[in-house]
Amino acid sequence: MRRLMGLLAVFCAALLGLQVLSAPSAGAAEVSQDAEAIAKSAGQKWALKSLANRQYVSVALTQTDEQLQWWMRARAASVGSWERFTLHTNHKAKTIGLRSEVTGFLASAEFHDGGDRQGMLRARGVRLGQWQQFTPQYLAEAPPEGSPGGSVVVALTASEKAQDDPNGTPAEKERKYVSAEVGEGGDGLLRARSASLGSWEKFVLEPVAAAGTGPLPEPAGQTASTLDVMSWNVCANNNDDCGWSDDRAGYAELTEEIRTRLRNPDVIFFQEFCEKHAKRVEWLLEKETPIDWDVRFAPLHHATSGGPLVQKQCAMGPKPDSADRGAFGVAVAVPDENTWYQRHDLTSPAADQHEQRSALCAALPSRAVMVCNAHFTAGGKDFGDPNGSIRTTQAKELRDIARNYERQGYRVIFGGDFNSVPPDFKTEKDGPTTILTDTYAAYRECDEGSIKGSPRDGEVTKPLGNREIKIDYIFAPDAAEFTSCTVTRDTGKSDHYPLYGTVTLPAA
Repeated sequence: MRRLMGLLAVFCAALLGLQVLSAPSAGAAEVSQDAEAIAKSAGQKWALKSLANRQYVSVALTQTDEQLQWWMRARAASVGSWERFTLHTNHKAKTIGLRSEVTGFLASAEFHDGGDRQGMLRARGVRLGQWQQFTPQYLAEAPPEGSPGGSVVVALTASEKAQDDPNGTPAEKERKYVSAEVGEGGDGLLRARSASLGSWEKFVLEPVAAAGTGPLPEPAGQTASTLDVMSWNVCANNNDDCGWSDDRAGYAELTEEIRTRLRNPDVIFFQEFCEKHAKRVEWLLEKETPIDWDVRFAPLHHATSGGPLVQKQCAMGPKPDSADRGAFGVAVAVPDENTWYQRHDLTSPAADQHEQRSALCAALPSRAVMVCNAHFTAGGKDFGDPNGSIRTTQAKELRDIARNYERQGYRVIFGGDFNSVPPDFKTEKDGPTTILTDTYAAYRECDEGSIKGSPRDGEVTKPLGNREIKIDYIFAPDAAEFTSCTVTRDTGKSDHYPLYGTVTLPAA
């Protein structure tokens, strides 16, 4: 949404990165600069219920004692914003962090405090550091009757000292279980205090509904419509080939790179994007274009055996502030009429080792258009898909997603980085070339037909040193017409060229 003038100062401050505070003292409604930013995500929300007293863990916003501010207690009978969290990992789900929806910060075990406050959990961590990482132990026992589907019983341990080994596996030595102190005189305070696992140390992770997941809006009639679509893998995480400061895209750098590549778009697909960039990019688009925007984000995930999907975290940075940029994934920018969006998780290689890829769709009901963005698994054995079978499955799943929306009256435009060359691309080392064969048969690609004798090919979008390949796409219904399709052969601080397509959708 377009910002009021009073928020421009916040935007300017945000461009410099997060304000890193050891003990923030802002009011309850203003505790995080990123409260709006994290609200842009289609990541799953969770509630944490203590099995000892069957109460939900709640973040206290009314506590005025600075040493108790935003403490976490198992005391709520129902789930509201004070009880909702998202799960994050930078160790392939071997450790998890719990980010509070209401503060925007991560649960932190306060080991520096003494006495009965030592190890107390408070939702105030500004980055996923040592005290914000908990080792989950998913227990075989069934959740209580009536728990939502997908619930899992878990115990969490924390460590005062950095003991993780270089391979990302947390050491068990001297770790403390998180307890809900519900005994006589207890108020459900969560504290990392116990050396053993008992009833106070058991919790249920329950999935809870998030915004944007209600009924799909009814589309308007399918009138003729023309949209300018852009797709760009911005390489914003930690690829040292992309030229970002400290190899990580900061807010100011990323928004400037995007600004210089805008061509009056109606829709933009971003891949390799950090969650907390979404709101900054929305502000940028509203400054640089004549319309209001909505930018939505969907995370990629990891998981361990018996555990839920946990959002993969973008690497910290850039220096010197090492700001937390949130989760890692894909984003869609659309006009702000959008109020409905949905993440679709795609079949991916082993979750404890490889990223679990997702597609993100957003609705434009007034145009009867659904737009979907995806980033497929990379090829090669190091990424878990040496023969292309995973990407072939992902392509089928994305077509199935599109067809489902078509049955509900929407015309679907989809694209992104598919990590696959087109069927007519001539290659000896970048195959297989069959991954998108069925997609080309069912839909029209932006560059389709542009190369004589190789209609299912197009201009390259990815330089690879001694060669270039096409792996970025924009697809539309077969009845649509692309009146232009261009690639700007300038990666900037990315490792992909941006792709632009103008598509005209006929009336039904």
